[in-house]
Amino acid sequence: MAAQTEVTIKYLGPKGDGVGQTTRGRIYVEGGLPGDVLRVRPWRAEDDIVRGEIQGIITPSPERIKPPCKHYDQCGGCTLQHASPDFYRHWKQGIVYDALEKQGLRPRKVLEPVFLDGGKRRRATFACVKRGDRITMGYYKRRSDHITDIDTCLVVDPAILKLRDRLKTLLLPVLKDGRPTDVFIQYAGGVYDMVITGGIGKKGEPDLQMREALATLAREGKIARIGWRGRERDPIEVMIESEAPTITFGEMRVPLPPAAFLQPTPEGEKALVDGVMALMPERKGHYADLFSGCGTFAGSMLARGSVDAYESVDPAIKSMVKAKGALPLKAFKRDLFKNPLRRDEANRYDAIVFDPPRAGAREQCAELAKCRVPLLIAVSCNPATFARDARVLCDGGYRLDTVKVVDQFTWSHHVELVASFTRK
Repeated sequence: MAAQTEVTIKYLGPKGDGVGQTTRGRIYVEGGLPGDVLRVRPWRAEDDIVRGEIQGIITPSPERIKPPCKHYDQCGGCTLQHASPDFYRHWKQGIVYDALEKQGLRPRKVLEPVFLDGGKRRRATFACVKRGDRITMGYYKRRSDHITDIDTCLVVDPAILKLRDRLKTLLLPVLKDGRPTDVFIQYAGGVYDMVITGGIGKKGEPDLQMREALATLAREGKIARIGWRGRERDPIEVMIESEAPTITFGEMRVPLPPAAFLQPTPEGEKALVDGVMALMPERKGHYADLFSGCGTFAGSMLARGSVDAYESVDPAIKSMVKAKGALPLKAFKRDLFKNPLRRDEANRYDAIVFDPPRAGAREQCAELAKCRVPLLIAVSCNPATFARDARVLCDGGYRLDTVKVVDQFTWSHHVELVASFTRK
């Protein structure tokens, strides 16, 4: 391909890349903004998409600002620090409403969006590699296996950064030399929960000497629990635990399993829960929480009546069972992708809340579209799959009443929403 070419950025793609046109077709430029005239080096990526690397800015976009983080150009954690706040917020909302428009959908009412500032994230996964007596600990550069060693991060809770600084020394006797390892840290309930993924020690797995090193790490790092797994999808083995991190969800105080899924920020969790509860019936009733996790929404829903929670992850179900006590909560282990709630089961509820992963809830929504539940409330972290599923519900006789955008993934292309559906 040509060594360099000039391109004008027309708009942003859904992942935050600037999109322009060359004589050879569409090009995606990381760091581009609408109105930019750029000199770029084009290259064809593994996904066969033509991408461009900025070599120079000929004319900057009026929306371009100086990124506030010194690591921004090298760190792959953030996507849009170079965009003005007004443009950024408009673009984030556009991701949601453009996805709906592609499905021919428009909510009857658009609710006030919520945008959260940085410095709030209570979990982070740091990429680490040990080389001799030094550890590089940071984030992977975008589309690269290069780890950017950071000493600050504007999106993460400062408490996690303080621990990260201590870990660069404490992890030296733990990590296997030259082998990349992921270190997950979550700060919840006032304590740290940590999971190491990858080879540790000389043999690549825990031995007695390694367990002693982890005990020292937990004590000096003031970490409540340390888990380990060889690979991302392996079960987590708890190596050290002085106390189980716990968190309060509405009426429940829940003991968290290792690396439990929580909303990334407490403030974002509150915005989503408040959004759901504002849509829930005021009267006492019988409700369902689908894809419930550890009970983020179910805990607050208990204030309005009895709740049946459905979740496929066994540790999450066990955590809710431990926490429920005498509360009117039933927790069911169920894979809603393979075995969605059927129409006759769904019709027992006065309202159903569903919060699926990024893949959405295609199979479950196909069943819900047949039911007569008066109110459905969706929480989504993927506008594209939400819009697809919303189309299924609307084709089945529901109407899209409200949509509320919640942005707690500051400076990224990720965005969440809360939406409600009622029967026509």
